[in-house]
Amino acid sequence: MHFKNDIEKIGNTIIYLADKIDDLSKTKLLKILYLLDEFSIKEFGLPFLNLKYEVWQLGPVSQEIFVDLSDDPIILKDYIEINTIDNKRYIKSKKAFNDDEFSDNELDLLEKLTQTVKNQPAYVLINFTHKKDSLWYNTACRHNLLEKFEMGVKNSSNVELNFEEILQNEPVKLSIYNHHKKLESSLSGFRIR
Repeated sequence: MHFKNDIEKIGNTIIYLADKIDDLSKTKLLKILYLLDEFSIKEFGLPFLNLKYEVWQLGPVSQEIFVDLSDDPIILKDYIEINTIDNKRYIKSKKAFNDDEFSDNELDLLEKLTQTVKNQPAYVLINFTHKKDSLWYNTACRHNLLEKFEMGVKNSSNVELNFEEILQNEPVKLSIYNHHKKLESSLSGFRIR
């Protein structure tokens, strides 16, 4: 669950992506949201959206966003709509992008990542998040999920990715990240449920 301004930031991030990327599919969006958080943590020690990601067959997935995009959005209903074409779900914005919740660094990261991935099909982003030694790959290996995914026995898991792993050689960023998580934990009683 998220603070109201967290939902506004997530919603406006998706608006931005939907406006800049033609035919933004649900799968592609889920990969981009993950990459925003991963790249932001690597660059600044802070998550972009502060979502939790689980190890699923098609890569890291925020279950909360996946579920909201699976039917008519509830959490994101004020920001986006879903159009289904040939059994594929595409995201369209419902209102104009608002950058109130974003720092200049975040807007720069959002623009750079969007330009990099906007013409890439979803499978390229899936392959990128699955590459050997990625956080998803290492976590899937540790929890014996790769073979289950490959055999089709399993397509999701509740195993959460731990971003601290990508900061092990970055003590300052790791400290920033851990401080953020500690603050986040102390404020959890104030979240919208």
